Amino acid sequence: MLRAGCLVVVCLTLSADAQIARTLTATFTVGATTRPVCPIEHVFATDQPLDLSGAAGETLRWLRGFDLKPQRFEYTLELLEDNPDDSVRLYRLVFPSAFNSPFPENNVVPCEYYAPKQAHGKLESAIVLDIMAGNAVVPRGLARGLAERGVAALYMPMAYYNARRPKDRAHVRWLEDRPDHITDPPRQTVMDVRRAKAILASRPGLDPQQVSITGVSLGGIMTSIAAGVDGHFSRVVPILAGGDLAALTFHAPETRRAKQQLLDKGIDQQKLGEMMAPVEPLHFASRIDPKRCLMINASRDEVIPHECTMQLWQAIGKPELLWLPSGHYSAAWFMPTIKQTAIDFIKGEPVKQLEF
Repeated sequence: MLRAGCLVVVCLTLSADAQIARTLTATFTVGATTRPVCPIEHVFATDQPLDLSGAAGETLRWLRGFDLKPQRFEYTLELLEDNPDDSVRLYRLVFPSAFNSPFPENNVVPCEYYAPKQAHGKLESAIVLDIMAGNAVVPRGLARGLAERGVAALYMPMAYYNARRPKDRAHVRWLEDRPDHITDPPRQTVMDVRRAKAILASRPGLDPQQVSITGVSLGGIMTSIAAGVDGHFSRVVPILAGGDLAALTFHAPETRRAKQQLLDKGIDQQKLGEMMAPVEPLHFASRIDPKRCLMINASRDEVIPHECTMQLWQAIGKPELLWLPSGHYSAAWFMPTIKQTAIDFIKGEPVKQLEF
């Protein structure tokens, strides 16, 4: 079976992220309602062309896997929460995926859009990605925190996450039977991130040149891939992330069973690295401006090896790198600090250390 590779980055720490999620449930209070209070608005946007300038060789070939002819598409906007005492309006924003997978539910991207009520000039915006546990506690907390600081934020569920996940888990069986499609989920997520970026860049009141991206753990890895592929995010904040997907998969204790399943199919670490090359963050990292990137990692991370973090840091060009005095799981206790630091950086404020 190839369950290790079916949900983006080959099975990075489901149990680890689940522990973080349980802790964070007590840290963030964010509950989003699902009842509309206003009619649904239908809006049109157009995909942004992928900038291939400066790319050559294998990098150019891999980038073309994310390239598509820009299309005009419709998305919907539905007001969910507008409390008089709250500085943020919450909307449900839904758009069609830029990638056509075999599963209809996965081809619709239901996002949560957190809009600041007080706007002075063109606002910055940001896309926020989830951890592997996928219960949206982490990105909701980050998104609301950003909006409270005047940054419009869009929580976007990754491919096959939450409402995008087929109820009978047919996608898992399909990917197990079709290892040649192992890169489809991360590729779809990146293409959807770029479509979400196009939406934010076209929203009235938002600055099209000031769209940032952040995410934690699996979301941090996907942040690195998406930012590298796109090449034009204003600020990039991968949290608890690293590069070399094959090494990550073959290292983590949580992926021991998946590692054995891969080996049983004749797929060792080298072979897995070759299969994942089209979505490997290290292959696109040089397209991220190191001056506009902040990495936050755990000094005792038992999930993301130190060398994988340093490979990503080197590939980006040695951006600011801040270390938490924790492991991957225990980083949950530092989420208020992580959240504040990430928001400060996205706001363009100087960040040189973590405040505890």
